[in-house]
Amino acid sequence: MVSFLGEGTGRVLIMNLKRGDLLLESIEKGLSEAGIKNAIITSAIGSLQKAVFHRVTGMEREPVDEFLTIEKPIELASLQGVVVDGKPHFHMVISDLENTYTGHLENGTTVLYLSEITLLELKGINLHRVKDDDNIATLTEK
Repeated sequence: MVSFLGEGTGRVLIMNLKRGDLLLESIEKGLSEAGIKNAIITSAIGSLQKAVFHRVTGMEREPVDEFLTIEKPIELASLQGVVVDGKPHFHMVISDLENTYTGHLENGTTVLYLSEITLLELKGINLHRVKDDDNIATLTEK
């Protein structure tokens, strides 16, 4: 196990996304405009018209992913994860009228009516990701 200790929190970025906004791309833009490099997502709710995500499908040494796109009315129940070196790594829980899905948020996910996202900046920590021998992007300090 490796752990990292920051020195506190900074600004809070609250985003109100509207119909047609791209979820991940809008979050990346908001972080960039605010100059936020490291953060945690504290809240994310809303509705989606298109969800693009991937999930693991096996237990091989290197990950094998299945990429999915769902286009129908979808509730965004949760978005969890961290922003490291300006790059979000978020997993989501979403549901339609029949099923619940989880997976890694990908570009192209589109807001239906609205989505509200809150991010908390982390201070005193300088992280980035480096792929290891198993092709897993792990956290390291710069």
